[in-house]
Amino acid sequence: MTTSVAERVQHQLLPRVSKPNRYLGDALHAPRKPLEQATMRVLMAFPDAFEIGLSNIGIRIVHHILNQRPDTAAEMTFAPWPDAEAEMRRLGIPLFSLESHAPADAFDILGFSLQYELQYTNVLMMLDLAGLPLRTVERDARHPLVIAGGAQAFSPEPMAEFIDAFVIGDGEEVIHRVVDLVAQAKRERAPRRELLARLAHVRGVYVPSGYTTRSTPEGWLAPVPRPGFPSRVDTVWVESLKSEYYPAAPLLPIGEITHDRLSVEIMRGCTRGCRFCQAGMINRPVREKPAQQVLEEVLGGLKATGLEEVSLVSLSSTDHTQIVEQVNALADALCASRVQIALPSTRPDNMPVEVARRMAAQRKGSITLAPEAGSQRMRDVINKNHTEEELLQSVGTAAREGYTSAKLYFMCGLPGENDDDLRAILDLAGKAWARARAEGNKNFRITASVSPHVPKPHTPFAWAEQVSTAELNRRLGVMREAARGKPVTLKYRDAETSLLEGVFTRGDRRLGAAVEMAYRRGCRFDAWSEHLRFDAWMEVFHDLGIDPERYLIERSTDLEQPWDLIQSPVTKKFLVREKLRADRAAITEDCRLEDVCFSCGVSECPQRPWVKQPHPPVDAARALATVEAGAFGRRARAARTIALPLKPRTNGHAAPSGVHTSTRFRIVFEKGAGMRFTSHLDLMRSWERALRRSELPLAFTQGHRPHLKMSFGPPLPLGYRSRAEVFDLEFNRPPAVDLVERLNAVLAEGLRVLACRPILFKTPSLMSELEGATYRIRFPRVYLEESGLAPDAVLETLRARIPELLDRTHVVVRRQSEDQSREFDARPSMVALEASREETPAVLDAIIRFTPRAAVRPEELVALLLPSGDVRTLDVERTALWTEAKGRRLDPLALLGPRP
Repeated sequence: MTTSVAERVQHQLLPRVSKPNRYLGDALHAPRKPLEQATMRVLMAFPDAFEIGLSNIGIRIVHHILNQRPDTAAEMTFAPWPDAEAEMRRLGIPLFSLESHAPADAFDILGFSLQYELQYTNVLMMLDLAGLPLRTVERDARHPLVIAGGAQAFSPEPMAEFIDAFVIGDGEEVIHRVVDLVAQAKRERAPRRELLARLAHVRGVYVPSGYTTRSTPEGWLAPVPRPGFPSRVDTVWVESLKSEYYPAAPLLPIGEITHDRLSVEIMRGCTRGCRFCQAGMINRPVREKPAQQVLEEVLGGLKATGLEEVSLVSLSSTDHTQIVEQVNALADALCASRVQIALPSTRPDNMPVEVARRMAAQRKGSITLAPEAGSQRMRDVINKNHTEEELLQSVGTAAREGYTSAKLYFMCGLPGENDDDLRAILDLAGKAWARARAEGNKNFRITASVSPHVPKPHTPFAWAEQVSTAELNRRLGVMREAARGKPVTLKYRDAETSLLEGVFTRGDRRLGAAVEMAYRRGCRFDAWSEHLRFDAWMEVFHDLGIDPERYLIERSTDLEQPWDLIQSPVTKKFLVREKLRADRAAITEDCRLEDVCFSCGVSECPQRPWVKQPHPPVDAARALATVEAGAFGRRARAARTIALPLKPRTNGHAAPSGVHTSTRFRIVFEKGAGMRFTSHLDLMRSWERALRRSELPLAFTQGHRPHLKMSFGPPLPLGYRSRAEVFDLEFNRPPAVDLVERLNAVLAEGLRVLACRPILFKTPSLMSELEGATYRIRFPRVYLEESGLAPDAVLETLRARIPELLDRTHVVVRRQSEDQSREFDARPSMVALEASREETPAVLDAIIRFTPRAAVRPEELVALLLPSGDVRTLDVERTALWTEAKGRRLDPLALLGPRP
């Protein structure tokens, strides 16, 4: 019998990987568009782990925009972690989409988001897992079109031989043109070369196969257009950040992601002109969202997700002209719900006191500032246009308002830097600590975090020398010595990572061979220190005759570079002018602040003084009314009934409607098969957010990090399902609704409230009161096939071996964790075992006592009874939690009534 990719993922892959939530595709609000009904199918790929990729705003925006098209279904995929990749290859499972677990080759377009140079080997790994030829010359119309966008598309040559087409700049509008052309080619059965030729004439699209290469005077390979291909590829940018670009109900994954908060983009682009900053140059011009739009997106997103933190995202959030109004309106609106506000990017010279005060009032944590250089001379060189006193004032304000620490970001290896500039970093950090102490905050901590400077294309420092690995290590030593005796924590990034980053960010097409060879030699997840195989990369460079240090040398502004074909929003003329000003340590003011144009090259710039228009004031009442008109948080649930040995949700003190006057409740719920690979921590997080979406009168703990007043019963191991999970919940006033109905309306798929009961008197915690659990173990087809057991033999074998096992005085079990193993006697925890044929081919019911550090797990029992199978593929369900009292087992709801 053949099985689909989705079935193999669910039953064979997920039980065997370390973090199955990376591959579940169970995000709330994910559009579920049937692939077979879509004319165009697009798979959005991020070449890093799920928790990194889904934190990226860009991939979410394009995913949402594509799914708004009636003819298109878009899904996502992420780089499988090494353990998952190994299992996928062993089991023959191809790269698959997250939402429907469809194979990648079932899509028309495979679109990568390239945000970092050290993700390149993961791109090849994903192409290989998808069953696609790695190089574009080997692919044809039978294969998905492979495109890529993101920051690294501005320096595409190292990946030019693997990507069919790069999208340069903002993707919100140009992606429609790309999809339309692919759909047209699909209808016409056009050959791949014809489709690529059409794409090459779309503004913002670079098709590498339309270009040969030539050697420049400095020895680099630069692209040269073939006949019929453009000599320059201009970037594309959207004029405004329209509300329709952003989903009203953002994706909410069950598993934790890196930026596990509501991220709302408030502004795109930056005109501060920091000369090292590629993001500030390639994302020009500045486009602000009106504060009213921001407020509505935040309130609507929180209503739809129940998230407990919102981040106002941009390259420099405090530069938004309405940042004070935004923070004030949000702080007022979110006070009762205990939602916290974060500004992830703050300039040392532009932190309004009112903003600091409002944020500190709801979260007295750490503030992050980026002075980038320790001396004023170096700050002028890099055009970081603020003074030491402005930084110290920002730290002093944070300390005075109750913040507990400050993290200061610096760089080393900047053009023109000397050892005195490095020592100035630690001197400045020490002065910041002293200023915080002077404000009366005696426990304030300062962390100086130092990263190596990597010259980036399309910046004024694009031609600068990157210091060698040896020199960088020497400079880090200078800073370590300067940190001695100072009340400052110094953190720094290793030099090996920066070397690889520097090679590829200014690299040419010959580096494609290095990427492929490194991939075939096992390099993966190079951005993760625990997976970086630096020695393997050095061997690859050696075997290919490539000197990596040569890519770090200073370059001439008069000679052609590999990235010159790509025209960023700012012109080369402007960048060279800024480089010359850096040589003189001359600053360039922010054009938005000075209302003057410095001719950076952005055409039709909306920030020109004679064009720029002020935003309307914030209307909080209108924003709340707009959000209330939506129904993001609740959804209709199909009616389901099952027979359960549980108390009804009503009792002698409650009305039949299920409405109670108590403020504390015990809630029993089902964790279904769709949630079995959700960890206990993720389960608790999912419940907390569902409760926030329910708009019930929740009770919170006190302090600066308030939490819901709820406590769970014994955690359910990963991979189990249950119809007997339980937690206690407290409200700040009696909920005047039917709790079961309200909660089931907001829960994620796979969770369902079965019963609830008010707690009318003081009770012990569930963890301390519950003594054991009952489990049902089922034997799915994959277990039987891999173990070689005949279905009829399972019941017979179990019935033969159970008595022998229970007759033992001691049953020694060895339990292996990630870093250690231990043995214990499991016999005291084994209350009863019974095998039956209630379900085909058999089931094993186990009653297990929670013996401290010696409670046997159901799969360990099966391993003792049927030692030939892979117990990770068993289907284990917890059917009851209990406490013994006078010979009877009482469930958690019965514990609230009279005891026998």
